[in-house]
Amino acid sequence: MHKRKFGIYYWDTFDDVTLLIDEADTLEEARDKVGEKYGDRIRLSGADKVDIVSDDGTVVESYPVG
Repeated sequence: MHKRKFGIYYWDTFDDVTLLIDEADTLEEARDKVGEKYGDRIRLSGADKVDIVSDDGTVVESYPVG
């Protein structure tokens, strides 16, 4: 579980594992981090997924990555 306001999680469907890859204090910061790391891999559909999750466990945004 993440310690900051937002956690950024990567779900690898092949290995069926979810990894905390980064954390952020604001949603904008989390979006920027996703864009920096996965921007060229974000698709309309993809095998894996990156989620931004709030501190109460709610998935705020989800990005399919290929």
